[in-house]
Amino acid sequence: MEDSEEIRALEEFVLNNPDLEKLEEMLDIFNVFEVLKIEKVELKHSDFLAWLLNPYENHSLESFFLRQFLKRFYSANKGSIESDLTLFDFETFNYSDVEIRREWKNIDILILIRGEGKKNKKVAVAIENKIDSPETNDQLVRYKKIMGNEFPDYNRLLIFLTPYGIEPSDSDWIPFPYGSIAELLEGILKHKKDYLSGNIYSFIDQYTRILRRYIVEKGEIEDICRKIYSKHKKALDLIFDYRPDLELTVSEYLAEMLVNFDLIKISGEKTYIHFTTNILDRKIKKLGSEVSERIFFYYFVNINKRIQLRLSICPGNAKYREKLHRFCLERPDLFNITKKNLSPKWHSVLSTTILSTNEYDEDDLEVLKSKIENNFQKFFNNEMKEIDRYFEEKWNE
Repeated sequence: MEDSEEIRALEEFVLNNPDLEKLEEMLDIFNVFEVLKIEKVELKHSDFLAWLLNPYENHSLESFFLRQFLKRFYSANKGSIESDLTLFDFETFNYSDVEIRREWKNIDILILIRGEGKKNKKVAVAIENKIDSPETNDQLVRYKKIMGNEFPDYNRLLIFLTPYGIEPSDSDWIPFPYGSIAELLEGILKHKKDYLSGNIYSFIDQYTRILRRYIVEKGEIEDICRKIYSKHKKALDLIFDYRPDLELTVSEYLAEMLVNFDLIKISGEKTYIHFTTNILDRKIKKLGSEVSERIFFYYFVNINKRIQLRLSICPGNAKYREKLHRFCLERPDLFNITKKNLSPKWHSVLSTTILSTNEYDEDDLEVLKSKIENNFQKFFNNEMKEIDRYFEEKWNE
């Protein structure tokens, strides 16, 4: 593009953009979480959720949020919960004897429901909250052991709360997405407005906006942004070209690298880049329910200055997922499967680090790219080719 064309595109973006003015108005709305710069601070999110979950706090919702949260979680995951609890239990529990603890033995949020002395209906819920930070070594295993030792006669629920329901390292923890929290709060704002004071309503509304804007990234703001980008693509692409963003630069390089290795890019953004090999694309049926209907593929996780490579069985046809899982279990030398029971959603069969946090902090971008390519080249020449060979020779539809 000539310089004059670039200038015209930028002029049109600045002068003729009512959608941008609307977006600016929405973003100008006061939000205490943005003022305090805690939009993605996990401790503050946990504080807010613990406040809402506690029936005795001053939000006027009593046990409503707690009941709805537990019912949503149970309904979405009842096939993975091993207990005699039912959905009706969470509706009929007497919540007069509930305790909410923060950072108890380092567990983010602990919920205790003692259930009027019904031993088999007492419930202990541990919530591990992860927004930007990764798991630490054996963290979930340690917390699970603590829960078992401290509450042996309770029904124990282990919730792994993340922006998109990311798969935990320990299969006894069940992933739960922040999107469900946002939907629940939006329902409260719509149907419980008359029960809330103006300050409480505003506080919950501000938090819900933060979830949609920074954590789950959906809603009206996203629609407006897409509209603006569609109309002013040239100008915005030019602006993005000059925007300093290391993770974005790395993501773009990863996408280019896939082409150089003759791999098939399925979809991708800054944090997740999905791809597959020509052999897997030919051999595996497209029976998935999410990413391009593929049910088995690789993806880069480019988060927190670290690049991981995973191969996962994805949501889709149950029988086909089971067949893939059994097939991978037969080769423990190829697949480092940490969870022997197939997860109902995303199930990792292989995970390896392409770039560590220390390497990601490298100042020289070209050195960084070289490390990424060298590390991936090793994986490509060894594990990936062997997995391709295994499916080419042994996999039968």
